[in-house]
Amino acid sequence: MNNNRDGQGRHTITKGTVNYWPNRFDAVKPATSAEGAYYDYPMKVEGIKARLLSKKFSEHFNQAQLFYNSLSEHEKWHTQKALAFELDHCDEEIVYNRMCERLTDIDLELAQKVAELVGAPIPTKATRPNHGRKAKNLSQMDFMPETPTIATRRVALIIADGFDATAYYGVKAALAAAGAVPFTIAPKRSPIKSAEGKEVKPDHHLEGMRSTMFDSVFVPGGAQSVETLKKNGRALHWVREAFGHLKAIGATGEAVSFVKDACALPGITFSESGAVEESYGVVTAAKTSPESFKEAIKMSSDAKDFIDAYTYQISQHKNWKREMDGKLYTEVIF
Repeated sequence: MNNNRDGQGRHTITKGTVNYWPNRFDAVKPATSAEGAYYDYPMKVEGIKARLLSKKFSEHFNQAQLFYNSLSEHEKWHTQKALAFELDHCDEEIVYNRMCERLTDIDLELAQKVAELVGAPIPTKATRPNHGRKAKNLSQMDFMPETPTIATRRVALIIADGFDATAYYGVKAALAAAGAVPFTIAPKRSPIKSAEGKEVKPDHHLEGMRSTMFDSVFVPGGAQSVETLKKNGRALHWVREAFGHLKAIGATGEAVSFVKDACALPGITFSESGAVEESYGVVTAAKTSPESFKEAIKMSSDAKDFIDAYTYQISQHKNWKREMDGKLYTEVIF
């Protein structure tokens, strides 16, 4: 049996079902010593010389348990989905059944979640107890900054002719003051006029850039601007794609209705007054005043001011609760 089928520079396509031993087909058994296979000759020194490993090499699960225990809840969910994804592409029932059984050696809940997703019998008992130990720096969440920051975060400000200049300039200035990098995106790259008559030259147009290149999306109000964006399928796709990728989304004034249409899922709430509403990382304020936009930011999870609440959601990188509660994707319009 050739166990090196993926060796560098190898061109032969080997026929056969398996290239490992032992296997469930009992195929291609290893050669015996009578057939010329290599065996260590036991030579007495002060005992028997033999090729051995310590007992520690026979323990395969403590480290896996330590890693899994140390993950945050959303990272555990990612692990479950990754395992289920791979096993979903396996057509041999005995294989994904045995793999789910093996996962009970690591964590019973992990095995149960994966088994449910791939259609294997759901285990009811752990093969071995979980030692419960954790270690630092195994989870990405251990590296979150102690103080919320949006420095270097790229934020897209989507506008069209007739946009609210107060909200646009206020949010843009606050983002830049906090070290973020704001970009103006519009249906066209030609100058865009605000409701007040001010002109802004966009950095990119909607077809030339994607939401995946930014950490967050903000849409200022302005009746004419919002009506234009509502009729633009790419503008809707921008917001929906950012929402599906768990990114923070902000909207003020008339733009709240636009974002509401784009992120129309049960359980997500939107502002209907001057009060700021934060729901699954979507921050909205239906009514604003010039005082609502300031450069002095105090980011916190319970912020009542739009700028503070919105920038805090950006600082969290992504809204993992949106994923954990299944509020990921809405219908995408291109």
